[in-house]
Amino acid sequence: REEESIHTAHVASVKIDTHALLSDVLIETTGGADPIRCHGHRKGDAVQMKSLIERYQNDYYRSQK
Repeated sequence: REEESIHTAHVASVKIDTHALLSDVLIETTGGADPIRCHGHRKGDAVQMKSLIERYQNDYYRSQK
């Protein structure tokens, strides 16, 4: 088992890679390293994960002003 975490401020983009049955969530960081890939989610769950990450990013940057 491998686990990795990054601060919301270091997320550059979030992408969904949809396959026939399941979807992967790819999180690219501002550090330029290989994206974090979360495998095997239902499409609806992947969309919700992307939405939540983007919402937290928006909230984080709004609070910095």
